[in-house]
Amino acid sequence: MTVRISEVGANSLDRVNKILAGIPGGIWRATHSALQRAGATAKTRSGQFAAQEYTIRKGDFMSNVHQKTHISSDGGGVVSLSISYAGTVLPLLMFRTKYSRSGKLETQVKREGVSTMLDRVFAARVYGPLRAFERVGRERFPIQQKFGPSTAHMMQNPVVIQKMDETIQETFDRRLEHEITRVLNGWGG
Repeated sequence: MTVRISEVGANSLDRVNKILAGIPGGIWRATHSALQRAGATAKTRSGQFAAQEYTIRKGDFMSNVHQKTHISSDGGGVVSLSISYAGTVLPLLMFRTKYSRSGKLETQVKREGVSTMLDRVFAARVYGPLRAFERVGRERFPIQQKFGPSTAHMMQNPVVIQKMDETIQETFDRRLEHEITRVLNGWGG
């Protein structure tokens, strides 16, 4: 899953081009540094955004996600930031799961979603932490483990993508002024 932000702050980029036009490499240094900071901020807050939409703790999300940031330019003034997310599916018990009064396992993966009663599902400790399993047939065995969505799937949620986009935009615009000053003062090169 990749969150791609193209032409971040088009108005800001016009301003950077006008101010730093006479400094070789100044435009790239300023925009690259501002995008790096915006990407780092978005990566840090991704767990918070996922936890707002899904019933998972931020720490559980962050410990199971792999994030990479890539900044590129097409040479024509379009600078893009890509943040890719990868991760395996998460055990169902990382999400809001409990036993109901009837003794069945009840789970809720999305905060806005409805709790679901799971027939034939039970929690057991098998070589490590407690996990949810479901009987495949009428017999006691075979069983299969139950999972929720992966961290990459959580990041594909439109609400999460919108929050990431807003965070990147705000951080980029705020940080760009500082980076322009740094380049004009001869730093960062």
